[in-house]
Amino acid sequence: MISRRLLPIGLAAGLALAACGGSSDSEGEAADTLAPTTTEQPAEPTEDFTQVDEDEETTTTEADQPAATAAPATTVAPGGGDEAAEGDVAVSMVEWSIDAPTEYSAGEVTFVATNNGNFPHEFAVVRGDGYESLPLADGGAIIEDELPAGALLDRTERMGAGSTQSLTVTMEPGNYVLVCNLGAGANNHAGQGQVLDITVS
Repeated sequence: MISRRLLPIGLAAGLALAACGGSSDSEGEAADTLAPTTTEQPAEPTEDFTQVDEDEETTTTEADQPAATAAPATTVAPGGGDEAAEGDVAVSMVEWSIDAPTEYSAGEVTFVATNNGNFPHEFAVVRGDGYESLPLADGGAIIEDELPAGALLDRTERMGAGSTQSLTVTMEPGNYVLVCNLGAGANNHAGQGQVLDITVS
């Protein structure tokens, strides 16, 4: 009688243990299932970062293309100078000479002076019978304070190597000197020969 009563209790205890064990397996499976889900989430942002990098590379490439386009724009600028020179007078300045025509018609003349040398130069137009007739200091610099009023028609600013400046002057018939008067003493450019006597008729 006692063993018959214990049998149902034993069965009930066995079922309870089986239920607990099944529950532990389910929880283990649930834990295993969550782990891959957590691992997959970082993978998605990695793909997003890759896309951002590709976009940045594309943006950088596009930024480079306008820079490449800007270079020809700089090249066009000298072309504009060449177009202006069609009706003007091209002047080349080097150490120690000035290359330009020596005869001109009276009126307004635009000189387009280019420093093709290695040192800074300026371009000036002075009215006078010739370089030797101008007031000169030791070393050959023109003493500008001793020139007659209005004899110095105009001058460019100091030009670095490779730069170009335009100078427009009105010349009456007579003699003039194109000159670079930079430097002092023995270093004066005019004194070293950077002058050109011209005639206007």
